[in-house]
Amino acid sequence: MQPLDPRDPRQVGPYRIVALLGAGGMGRVHLGLDPHGAPAAVKVVRAEYAYDPDFRARFAGELDLLSRVHGAHTPRVLGAEPSGRTPWMATEYVVGPSLHDLVLRTGPLPEPAVRHLARGVAQALAHVHSLGMVHLDLKPGNVMVSAAGPQVIDFGIARAMEDGRRGGGDAQDKEGEEGEEGEEGAERAIIGTPGYMSPEHVRRQESGPPSDVFALGGVLVHALTGNGPFGDGHPSAVMFRITTQEPVLTGVPASLVDLVRACLDKDPRRRPTAAQVLQALGGPAAPVSAAAAWLPPPAARAVEAVAHEYQEVVASAAHAVAGAPGGPGVPEGAGARRRRLLLVGAAATALLMLTGLGTWTAVTLRDGAGGGPAEGEESPEPGAACDITADIAPELAEAAHERPTLPSTSVNTPEFSADGRVLAVGSGDGLVLWDWEEETELARIEVDSDEFSVSPALSPNGCLVGYPDTDGAHVYHLATGEHTVYREGSDIEDMAFSPDGRSVAVSGAAGGQAGAIFLLDLESGEIVHTYEEVTMAQTIAFTPDGEHMAAVNFEGHTRVWEVESGEVLFETDDGDHGFGDNLFLPTDEGDLLYMAAEGREIVHTNFLTGEVLRTFTTEDDLEQGFSEFAVSMADDRVLASYSPGEIVVTDEDAYGMKVFAFSSGEELTTDGDEGYMSLVTARPGGGMLAGFPLDNTPLWLVEPDPVRLAGTLG
Repeated sequence: MQPLDPRDPRQVGPYRIVALLGAGGMGRVHLGLDPHGAPAAVKVVRAEYAYDPDFRARFAGELDLLSRVHGAHTPRVLGAEPSGRTPWMATEYVVGPSLHDLVLRTGPLPEPAVRHLARGVAQALAHVHSLGMVHLDLKPGNVMVSAAGPQVIDFGIARAMEDGRRGGGDAQDKEGEEGEEGEEGAERAIIGTPGYMSPEHVRRQESGPPSDVFALGGVLVHALTGNGPFGDGHPSAVMFRITTQEPVLTGVPASLVDLVRACLDKDPRRRPTAAQVLQALGGPAAPVSAAAAWLPPPAARAVEAVAHEYQEVVASAAHAVAGAPGGPGVPEGAGARRRRLLLVGAAATALLMLTGLGTWTAVTLRDGAGGGPAEGEESPEPGAACDITADIAPELAEAAHERPTLPSTSVNTPEFSADGRVLAVGSGDGLVLWDWEEETELARIEVDSDEFSVSPALSPNGCLVGYPDTDGAHVYHLATGEHTVYREGSDIEDMAFSPDGRSVAVSGAAGGQAGAIFLLDLESGEIVHTYEEVTMAQTIAFTPDGEHMAAVNFEGHTRVWEVESGEVLFETDDGDHGFGDNLFLPTDEGDLLYMAAEGREIVHTNFLTGEVLRTFTTEDDLEQGFSEFAVSMADDRVLASYSPGEIVVTDEDAYGMKVFAFSSGEELTTDGDEGYMSLVTARPGGGMLAGFPLDNTPLWLVEPDPVRLAGTLG
C-alpha cells in the first residue's frame, strides 16, 4: 500500500479512500472502506479514458460481463458507476494466498483437500461456461485459497466465447503472454500462461471451454505435486512439450489420475466438460466455515495468518483516516520505512479487475526485512566503491551453496557486474551472485515474487544488487545485507543504478499517469527527477558517465534523456522491445543500439547527432526477426538470437543466433557457432557471454570469437 497522492480522490461513491493499492494502464486501484468499514478494491478510470465514449461503452459492457460471472466460487462486483463523470467499480477481496503461494509455502496438498478445491474450481468454470464465456488464463496464481474454499479470480481477461474463438482479447503487456496479429493488423494477444495453456491455445486455434478444462488439469497436478504437468523452462520449451509430449503425472494419486489425464487430453473433443468433472468429483462441495475443515494444519494456519495480518492492515488504514499527519491515508512515512512486502502467504487480493488494470494485490507489511548494518557497522557512503567478491554480508554468504546453483528451475536472468568478475542470476524464487571464473557461489538472496522471473541489477560501484518486482524496487547492500524497498507497493517494471552509485532509476506508475521513470536518491528514497515520455519502460540504461539515460517499453517507444535536465535528446516509436534487455548505450559519445522494424533490424545511431551509423540485419528470412541481442564492444561483436515464426516448432534448427561485427555491421555467422541462447548478456571487458539454451538449463558460458561453448554453471 502507498499513501494517497494529492490527485487521488478521498471519496468514490460510498467508499472512503484510504490508500493506493496500485496503478495500471487504464486507471488506479485504491483501498476503500464502505460506511460499515468493510474493505473493497475501488478502481477509478484515468481522466483521458473517462471522456472517450467508446471506452465508456466498453467499460459498461465488461462491467456487465464481470457482474454475471459471480457464483459460489467467483467473487462479485460490489458497486460501480460506469456513466458518472469518472467511471469506477468496486470488487470483493478474497482474504487468503493464491494456490501457487500456498503450495510454495506449505507444500503440495493431500488428496481430500485437492478434491475439495477441484470441486470449487470446476463449479466456477461450469458456471462461467454456462454463461457463454471462457476464462483463458486459469492457473495456480488465479485460484485464491480462503477459509471458505477456493475462489477463481482474474476474469478481467475473460471473454465471450466468440471472442475466445478468435484468439482472445486485447493485447496485454504481461509476462508470459505472446502477441499475434488481429484481423486488422493490430497486435492481439494469446492470453495465457505457459504450462497451463491448452495445445489448441498454443497453436492459436479455437479456444473455448475445453481450454479451461485443460488448465484445470494442470492446476490439480500443481496442487498435488508442487509442479506443473509439463515442467518448467523457457516458455517456448514448455509450450513445445504441451503440444508434443504426455504430461508428467508422477505423484497424482490413482483415484484422480484418470480424471486428470482426461482433462489434459491433447484433443479438446475428448476432454470432459467442467460440469462432467464436477459430477465425477461428487458434485458441489458442502459449505465450510473454517480453513481447518478442508485444509491440512500447515495450510490452514497459513490462510488464518493471512486473515489476521490483513485485518491489522485494514484497521491501521482506517485509524489513519482520522489521525495520520497530513490528512487521510496510510501513516506518514510508511512508504519510506525499510521493510519487506510479504507476498507469499500474506496477500488480500483485489479481484475481477477491468481489462488493462490487471489483478492487484493488497499486501500486508512486515517489519525487519533485511538485516541492516551489523552491530557497530555503518553502511558505506553512497557512491563509495566496494569489492563485489569480498564485501559480502555474512548472512548472504552463509546462504550461498557450495557450488553455483540456479535459483529456480523456471526462468532465470543473468547479468554481469561492471568489473566482469561476478555474474548475478535472478528468478522469481531467488537471486545469486557467482564468481563465474572460480565457479563459486558468493551470495544468495531469497526472493518471494509472483513474477515469472525477476531481472537482477548491479550497481557499477559493486556495492548494491537489486531487482524490480510488483511490490517495489528491492535493493540489498552487499556489505551489510541491509534491504530497502523503494517505491514500496508500486509495480516496478525495470530498474538501473546510476554509474556513481548514488541513485537508481525505476519504471512504474505514479499519480494519474500510466507510468513514468523516476530517478530516486538511494539515501533518502526521494524522487530526484521524473521522466514521463515512456510509460512503463521495460528496459532502462545509462551511459557510462551517467549523463544520459535511455528507455524502451513493449510498444517500442524509445527515448534518450539528459539526466540532469530531463530534456529528450532522441525519440522513436518504431523500436521493438523483444525478449530481454535490447537497449544499449555503450559509450559516452552518443552511441545507441536498439531493435526496430518488428525485430528485423538492430539500429546503431548517434542520439546526439541523429545520424544512423549502421544497421545490423541478415539476408535470411527469420519470419519474426530477432528476439534479442547483446553487444560486446571489447570483442567488436553484436550477437542476435532469433526464434521461429510459430510458437511451437519441432525443429530446433528453427532457433538460432546471428553474429555481426560491431564496427562494420558485417555478418560473421558460421555453421560452427553455438546455437540459440536466450537472455544473453556480454561481459564488460569482453571475452565471455552468458545466456540460456532452449531448455533453460544450465547457464551457458560462451566465448564470442569464435562463438563456442566454454562451460556451464548451475
